[in-house]
Amino acid sequence: MKKILLTSGGTGGHMFPILRLHEKLQSKKENYEIKIITDERVKKYINLDNIKIIKSDSPFRKKGIFHLLKSFFFILISTVYCLFFLVIFRPNIILGAGGYVSFPVLIASLILRKKFILYETNAVLGRVNKFFLPFCEKLFSGYQQIKFFPKKHNNKFLYAGQLIRSEFSNFSINYNFYKNQNFNKENNFLRILILGGSQGAKVFSENFPICFQALIDKNIKLSIKQQVHNNQNFLMKKFNSFDKEKFNIELFEFEKNIAKFIQEADIVICRSGSSTLAELAFLNKPFIAVPFPYSLDNHQYFNAMYYFEKNCCWVLDEKSKDFNDDIVNILEDIYISNNLLEIKSTNLLKLKKSKYTEDFVIKLFKHGTAD
Repeated sequence: MKKILLTSGGTGGHMFPILRLHEKLQSKKENYEIKIITDERVKKYINLDNIKIIKSDSPFRKKGIFHLLKSFFFILISTVYCLFFLVIFRPNIILGAGGYVSFPVLIASLILRKKFILYETNAVLGRVNKFFLPFCEKLFSGYQQIKFFPKKHNNKFLYAGQLIRSEFSNFSINYNFYKNQNFNKENNFLRILILGGSQGAKVFSENFPICFQALIDKNIKLSIKQQVHNNQNFLMKKFNSFDKEKFNIELFEFEKNIAKFIQEADIVICRSGSSTLAELAFLNKPFIAVPFPYSLDNHQYFNAMYYFEKNCCWVLDEKSKDFNDDIVNILEDIYISNNLLEIKSTNLLKLKKSKYTEDFVIKLFKHGTAD
């Protein structure tokens, strides 16, 4: 029986691809024993028996000597734990998908001289993956190119694509969604889905009511679904004065069938985590990306620019003084245009990779299996 160890940070962006890989491996006829090492944040998403929780914090996330010492202490303790775990479990394949929780696993792998594969889901190389790049067998990339990838390690780079959650990969896609669409002539509502992450983006709740009112004043009808945090429900009070014949809104914190929400929308406004953008691209849904300006190594900006350079989306800077005007102008252009969204959707379709999960598994066994 082959034993497989997967490790990554516990956020949704890190874990969703790992869980998709786990699900794919479990569906195989072969009998695999799979373990996942991650951090306690994963408890918000899943409850699997084969998940091991360890403490490992980024030394760069907060300033101060106390935090630095605390981070290195957790890394040291976690590395010792991982050494014992690897000796006992004896995995045939090890995959690290970024996040500081993967650091002690990969350090332990190096000490025990075990092969491992890295997986980078962002368009810029993460710090943990960058550190271990010289020692890995291959680095699987979710993007066709990674910004600032060291040329001396080009032989380790392998494009593997993004792993998409099964609720997306199994979703029936309407490829004619934007054919002959004309909001203005048909007097239709422009359907907008706003995804701010599970915490709800503050800039969205503060700025968008102003933008929506400006669009209504231009006689543009809007139907909004907006993700918010539980402390942002005050937004409904802001919208009470809006013209109900031209505007309707639904606020939600979490939606299990988010793929259906995306499919029903004309345009999505979102942050630019790699999983979010990959899922939108898979569903052929054009989007306006507003990268989180404080993301580590500015990876959200580079994720969004990958699609922007291929004319698949719009990218806006939330700190720009013209942010509100830019939102209004883009949405007005979409409403007036006959084919603007269709062009973006067609370009997204060109990026689509079939059988990506199956290909990923084949590559993993080819390059990651221990001798």
